[in-house]
Amino acid sequence: MRISHYFCVIVTSLIFCISPTTSANESHMGLHGMTLFGGKDGLFASHLPMYHHPHNVQMVMQFHFADPETDHAIKQQLEAMATAPDQLWTIVPKPFDLMRLSPLATDPIEQLQVDVVKGHFERGGINQFSQQSLIIDRIIMFTELSMKAGQDKAPNAQYRVITPTEDSPNQFLVKVIENRPEADHLLRVIQHDFIRTTQITVPLKGKLHPSPKDLADQLSIPLEHVIEIYLETGELQ
Repeated sequence: MRISHYFCVIVTSLIFCISPTTSANESHMGLHGMTLFGGKDGLFASHLPMYHHPHNVQMVMQFHFADPETDHAIKQQLEAMATAPDQLWTIVPKPFDLMRLSPLATDPIEQLQVDVVKGHFERGGINQFSQQSLIIDRIIMFTELSMKAGQDKAPNAQYRVITPTEDSPNQFLVKVIENRPEADHLLRVIQHDFIRTTQITVPLKGKLHPSPKDLADQLSIPLEHVIEIYLETGELQ
């Protein structure tokens, strides 16, 4: 991540990446679908971004479902799929203003009403749970994306390491989205100790994103320990 493009705001030991153009007063009202990932020790959601308003935000949060039975059931299902090649789930919140998830928001939102879908909710996914309340525990990433085309591209990709706890077996990599065109890339990493690493750098080699093999080589782990959950480039041109 190039420092000239972002400021880091440290709040209660959490680092939020916020672009200088972010305005908590600008409405991003809409239907904001998200990928759902995690396991028995935590659930996360990542907004599906695009380079147009109101979806030009990269946001990752940790949350739990208000209903304990639903929360447990979804965590168990995601845990059981930890090594599966196809483990994409999504959530579909009722329309809301995405800027209310910003750490700078003056009226932050604390709960969302969502449907939970196995697969992609716009690409044949199957609804599993309807009208569930989720409670937002923390915002891990929040960056408003520049919609300008033709800007310089960095030679390396940055991936944020996402994990519920230091000793959790559930570890994930989320690509930091920068100048267009880009890739929304989410992967699970198993049997690897990041040793308190919060971000890794991977050469792009002229591509929009590294392959799972590139990431496995960078981490010096077997390819089967890096499982791609979601990859989207078409919506980020």
